[in-house]
Amino acid sequence: MIIRSLFLSLLLFTSASFAQTLKTGEFVIEASPTEILGSDAVKYSSNIGVDDIISWEVYVPENYDPNKPAGIMVFAGSPQNVRAPFGWLSVMKDKNLIWVAARKSGNASSIHQKKLLAMMSVPIIEEKYNIDKNRIYITGEGRTAGRAVLDYPQMFTGAIFMGDRVWEDNADDKVKAITNNRYVFVTREKTAFPKGTRYAYNKFRKSGVTNSKIVLIQGRHRYNRPKFSKSIDYLDG
Repeated sequence: MIIRSLFLSLLLFTSASFAQTLKTGEFVIEASPTEILGSDAVKYSSNIGVDDIISWEVYVPENYDPNKPAGIMVFAGSPQNVRAPFGWLSVMKDKNLIWVAARKSGNASSIHQKKLLAMMSVPIIEEKYNIDKNRIYITGEGRTAGRAVLDYPQMFTGAIFMGDRVWEDNADDKVKAITNNRYVFVTREKTAFPKGTRYAYNKFRKSGVTNSKIVLIQGRHRYNRPKFSKSIDYLDG
């Protein structure tokens, strides 16, 4: 009985110590593709060197609890300033999500580099934190996010698309793998036109991705904290 009590005390102490060592708040993580992907990094070396050091802006909610697995929100195709829009980090805290955005993924980067950086954003967080794999989402540039969800359907279970060119021409043979995922399309468009957000929304729906929703931003109203929060509620289902 005494041994069992000592064991339980040690287990609780170890768990508490582990929780204390996990970093929270805003910080930067640096790693190379080799450190993240191992030998698989060579597959993508034409886009990013295997030993290139990449930096990620990260926000882990201060109330993060390893016993309550967090989700991940990847911010893709962002400009060089990868800080989250005003109010978004408080939503991360409310929704138990970890924010991660790769630097060097601005307009000067190719779409292949942006997509790769978005994909690598997930394992670099999974390595350090207890993650709910059913809540790995992506947002940011529509084109990058669109290609990420189509090329990594088992990784990204949902997305908030902002911007056009979400639907790619060869998406028809990929979309079958994402029919159970959930997507939010943010737009000011009231009518659909080729390469636009509503066009992509209609293509997703017609292809069987029925868990899709339009969020219309009217006039000067931007995609603010309440809209962002409700979009995450939709992704959570």
